[in-house]
Amino acid sequence: MKKINYGLIMKYILILISILYLVFLYMDINNKYTGVSKYLKLMCILLCFFLSLLYEHKAFSMCDIRLLQIGLFLTVFADFFLLILDNYYEIGVAIFILVQIIYSIRYRTKKERGSVKKYIRMVGGVFLIYIVVYNFKKLPLILLLSLIYGICFIINLYRSIIVYAENIYPKLNSIMVVVGMILFLLCDINVAIFNIIKNSYFQFNGLLYKMSYVAMWFFYVPSQVLLSLSGYKFK
Repeated sequence: MKKINYGLIMKYILILISILYLVFLYMDINNKYTGVSKYLKLMCILLCFFLSLLYEHKAFSMCDIRLLQIGLFLTVFADFFLLILDNYYEIGVAIFILVQIIYSIRYRTKKERGSVKKYIRMVGGVFLIYIVVYNFKKLPLILLLSLIYGICFIINLYRSIIVYAENIYPKLNSIMVVVGMILFLLCDINVAIFNIIKNSYFQFNGLLYKMSYVAMWFFYVPSQVLLSLSGYKFK
């Protein structure tokens, strides 16, 4: 029986992601076929998850690849709620919070313990503040979830830099994690800009609005590709 060439399959998947990426960017820039574009975007994220499944036998750490796979699996669901259903934003952001908690466990050093407990305490603290503020001014739940997500993300961005600085991962993998998280941050910044303009009195046809709309996924897909490959044992 012929042995499956997983490396070749991974290359084909990366080529497919690249093609889908260029196609939906063209659609977004020209504001065409937006209904099709969102499915191409989700397909890219699904393929990133599939990539992590393909090379688990060549991962540099079995524990690390399992955490990465869980994070990418949850990312697919989060994007499904935010992108395809385009309605259940609270659920989507809540799932992304879980993704960041998973990544926090993945990025922790050998000296660190109790990452999940720290996050639970932090989330509890933010939630209590929200309840107190809510008694004076009614605030939407999405603001609380976005704040928690933002805090979790900044912590993980810092942790990814520590991963690189302390050589916790192999060199190339560490670089992929840091660059992936930075691109992820640039995506989130554009998501914030897009939603602020969308929910304000600015005109939707403004240049900044259009740029942020395209830039979100311009940064997001490369970030997920890098993160999905960051568990691979290159040497």
